Amino acid sequence: MYMSLDDFNFSNKKFWSGFIASSFPTAFDETTDMSLSEIIEKNISPENILADIEWWNRFTGYYDGILEKSDGYINNPKTFIYNLTPAQTLKIEFHPCDIVYYINNNQIGCTGAEYNIFIFPFADLLQYTQNNIDDCIFFLLLPLTIIHKSDIPYAKKKVYNILRLFFDTSICNQLTNSIIHGLMEE
Repeated sequence: MYMSLDDFNFSNKKFWSGFIASSFPTAFDETTDMSLSEIIEKNISPENILADIEWWNRFTGYYDGILEKSDGYINNPKTFIYNLTPAQTLKIEFHPCDIVYYINNNQIGCTGAEYNIFIFPFADLLQYTQNNIDDCIFFLLLPLTIIHKSDIPYAKKKVYNILRLFFDTSICNQLTNSIIHGLMEE
């Protein structure tokens, strides 16, 4: 099933909660040693987090036994296609246990158990998204970036401002710092 940019608007909080919880495999809170999914689970009411997890599982096609049957991949995943430039088409496939990124049908990255991230610098992400007034593309590509020290202040501000669209501001700093920490150049 192909999806449009409209399907990823920031009012779809269940999508973005699931995306954030599963798309940043190296992100964690240094002070509490918590992953993003643990931070989200700890700070959202139990009934809301259960509804978010159930929604994400339906969206990705997850079911008990998917890992044993197909290593967490399905034949017809939900897929987003977007023209980044006239010569580059982005395709993102949402599988139960992985999000796989392609440019012009060549896989460039994934966020699953054997993740392949740190594909391009944060400055390149800003170039790709500079003409796009919608920050959804920025946030969909954010897991693939490397953030250099000089980019940290701007990256924190941009990520925080997006996160506060769908999370209580009380956890936005913790989520922002965890995401930035996980994407920083070593």
